[in-house]
Amino acid sequence: MRTSLREIFEARSVAVVGASKDPSKAGHQVVRTLLTAGYAGRIYPVNPNETEILGLPCYRSITDIGGPLDLVVVGLPGRAAVTVMEEAEQRGDVKGVVVLSAGFAETGIPENVAAQERLAEIARRSGIRVFGPNCIGIMNPETKLVTGFHPGVRLIPGNIGYVTQSGALGGSLVTLALSQPKPLGFARFGHVGNMCDVSNVELMEDYGDDPKIKVILVYLEGVRDGREFMRAASRVTAKKPVLVLKVGRTAGGARATLSHTATLAGMDGVYEGAFRQCGVVRVHTMQDLIAGAKAISMLPPPRGNRVCILTEAGGMGVISTDEVESSGVLKLAPMSQETCEKLTALLPPMAMVCKPNGYVDTSAAATAQEFGEAMRLILSDPNVDMVVFNSIPPTFLSPMDVAQAIVPVVREFGKPVAACFTVNETVVEARRYLEENGIPTFDTPDGAVRALAVLTRAAFRTSHPLVDLPHTRHPILERAAAERRHLLEPEVLDFLADHGIPVLPHVLARSREEAQHAAAEMNGPVALKVVSPQILHKSDVGGVRLNLYGPETVGHEYDRLVNDVRRAVPGADVHGALVVPMALPGPECIIGVVRDPQFGPTVMFGTGGVLVEVFQDVSFRVAPFDKAVALDMIKETRGYLVLQGIRGEQPKDIASLAELLVQVSRLAAQYPQIREMDLNPVRVYERGYSILDARIVLDLG
Repeated sequence: MRTSLREIFEARSVAVVGASKDPSKAGHQVVRTLLTAGYAGRIYPVNPNETEILGLPCYRSITDIGGPLDLVVVGLPGRAAVTVMEEAEQRGDVKGVVVLSAGFAETGIPENVAAQERLAEIARRSGIRVFGPNCIGIMNPETKLVTGFHPGVRLIPGNIGYVTQSGALGGSLVTLALSQPKPLGFARFGHVGNMCDVSNVELMEDYGDDPKIKVILVYLEGVRDGREFMRAASRVTAKKPVLVLKVGRTAGGARATLSHTATLAGMDGVYEGAFRQCGVVRVHTMQDLIAGAKAISMLPPPRGNRVCILTEAGGMGVISTDEVESSGVLKLAPMSQETCEKLTALLPPMAMVCKPNGYVDTSAAATAQEFGEAMRLILSDPNVDMVVFNSIPPTFLSPMDVAQAIVPVVREFGKPVAACFTVNETVVEARRYLEENGIPTFDTPDGAVRALAVLTRAAFRTSHPLVDLPHTRHPILERAAAERRHLLEPEVLDFLADHGIPVLPHVLARSREEAQHAAAEMNGPVALKVVSPQILHKSDVGGVRLNLYGPETVGHEYDRLVNDVRRAVPGADVHGALVVPMALPGPECIIGVVRDPQFGPTVMFGTGGVLVEVFQDVSFRVAPFDKAVALDMIKETRGYLVLQGIRGEQPKDIASLAELLVQVSRLAAQYPQIREMDLNPVRVYERGYSILDARIVLDLG
């Protein structure tokens, strides 16, 4: 039976293998850190060449330790670490092992990879849980347990749980949180390193069940099984917020991640969509990760997203306003006329009140009492959900007086208030006072707004559990797979139609006469598109003809199309031309399917048709999903504004477009042999849509 992670975090005894008298050695630092922190359990240094280290008796191996042993910290590389693991299994009482040493699978060297696999094998067999290798392990401020040696870390209890794939970065996050005016403590810290056993996913799930933890912070370089991550995250975010700093957003960053942890970074857009789908709140900087955690751990959840900016200086107010407008989450609070009039009467004549609404600039002329009264008027307005308070107290106004004036007001209303007191020695005491009284402070006005945006996203998070569909087979796919790697366009359209997706009338004409007859039946302008297994991109080889009227024109253009294609692609097997009616004009979208290495079948939605690669206005979700997720995908793109109707245009049929996305997501999940699918462009109308071109590439592996 495998030991629970909770038992390891609450270990009552620790052996440090590789303990040393040399202060430059990791083993020395771990023992010293445990002693300095005041660890409540027993500490056993292990080194066959020493009898005593830092006043503690030293043991030749862990098998010589007579008392109970819960946790082993290993500072030895390669085979030596495997030997310690074997000894731990032999003892029978060891619950967990932390392997500090690097030089395992992350190197790619076969013998090092084999050593890590051996650690994992013993862990599975014995039930001993392993953190690492290549990690600094765990911290528990409550018992003063710490297996690493990051400088500046103080074990101050709090309600944050850290999950990190980088020890140095994880430790830096902790010290950044501890450097706040009121140190932001934590409940648990876990660095998973190479994840030969304990993974970031499992640690996140464990934190989800820990009542001491209010918010989970994850530094993420990549996941091995994206769908497993999503299932776990959906379960956890149903209980508490999960904030993720995911790196590797750029191609260069992704390469650096691969060399650092032997995990794949994945396509960043897919990660972004997956996070949204399972309720994870993503941030992009260390500062925003800690700021968001600070807001969540200190403030009540907001009732909405309407924020009022109360500022002492115009510059700070403008920065705050810009951040609100660009956040995509918050909006300025539409305060009532009564509130605006009362604020105008209260504040000095030079104050800018409700210009725009939701913005109040005192122009550095208000007293501490006036700030308190202004805060009361703002918070009492039912249209205000939260407040950003910016202050640069001039020499004639005490920062502490301002802080003491607003604290009782904020307590009275129970709405989130974030404060920015500019960084200098005159505000240190006031910032500490505010934070001790439940008002988080930030160094910059935009930082305060972003913290409230994270708080809002966390408060209104939604998760959509991922459901796997049974795989199935289809005769069209089976026939195509036996002959080639992709479907011909008539086959794609028939496949879509078989699954209830509306497609345009279409006929595969194998001769001039068949094309003319099909065009006559369609009774209107038609398009001709070459059908050949050797040609995927028809326009590139002259394989498309548009807006054709009448039998003579259709016949003439059919002959020209076939001849042009055969000249452009000698030896191409031209089956004929697909005849379809010309579609009505309308906004163009793209819907695609890819197989992501981590997340599997994934659906893309974008705007722009042929210009999608230029605009890069796309969103991703992991398949399958429901209509609510599909609507979120559409709303994320800038093209959503076009679909809503602009410049007198009527709104388009977004509901039908969302249903198409759902149907495509189900196809992606049901048919693993579909490697890629493109419906591009899809024209959207006031009622319904038309799929103008469709492509499916098969995975024959």
